[in-house]
Amino acid sequence: MLKHRLWTAAIIVTVFSTALHTLPEQYFLASLVPVVLVAGWEWSNLARITNTHLQVGFLLLIFLLVCLIGCVLNFFGTVDFSAGKIILIFAVLLWCLNLIFLKRYPSGIAFWSNQFVFSLVGALIIVFTWASILVILGHAEGRLMLMFSILIVVAADAGGYFGGKLFGNRQLSPSLSPGKTKEGFACGLICQMPIAVIFGYFFPKSQLIETFILLIIPVALFSVVGDLFESMIKRISGFKDSSNLLPGHGGVLDRIDGYMAALPLFGLLLLLRPL
Repeated sequence: MLKHRLWTAAIIVTVFSTALHTLPEQYFLASLVPVVLVAGWEWSNLARITNTHLQVGFLLLIFLLVCLIGCVLNFFGTVDFSAGKIILIFAVLLWCLNLIFLKRYPSGIAFWSNQFVFSLVGALIIVFTWASILVILGHAEGRLMLMFSILIVVAADAGGYFGGKLFGNRQLSPSLSPGKTKEGFACGLICQMPIAVIFGYFFPKSQLIETFILLIIPVALFSVVGDLFESMIKRISGFKDSSNLLPGHGGVLDRIDGYMAALPLFGLLLLLRPL
């Protein structure tokens, strides 16, 4: 399992990094739309949308939302950061609401029994993830910024996984994800320190401690929220994985769950506190 996980991760990193650094930004963002739709298809399965026409309609809704947000943010020109700030505020507020459901679990399960609500929340968080990438890439050092946001999530994920394997004794959330431990969570945060140092190297004008506390740590914490939220959704839906498309990882949603929560916050913090 670990071997498959590492090979799949290596392929994903290679393809993503190559596309990010070789394609024009608009082409890169367009290349992510099929990934967005695959994530939407997986969410429709979690939402138990079994009717083919409804499933296609759900994917069409996601595509139209992507097009709408692309127009609002000025996809083909200079990104409208004012509109981007409003969109990302809504995205972060939605994740704060999701956090409330996480803390109340399992008492809030009834809320997710409404298929329309379940589907709408999924569509929004998936589309907001794409919008976050658009906003981040709109900065002068957008590609580098995006890579840093990804590194934060990777460090939190890898630190949590290996730290939990080596030191884990106390479960972080037994009812949602028994494999995650408090020790792994702490290791994930410790692994953010090298990210802060690298960040300071590329952006020397930024204050290292301030950046670590006000940007990197909040984004790392939100990535854990995204991970736990997807675990909650899968438990409610009765699924182990969102699909089996990615060997060792499950589905696309299983791979991007942390990013769906972390990227909107990262993009918003960059707008509120320019480097």
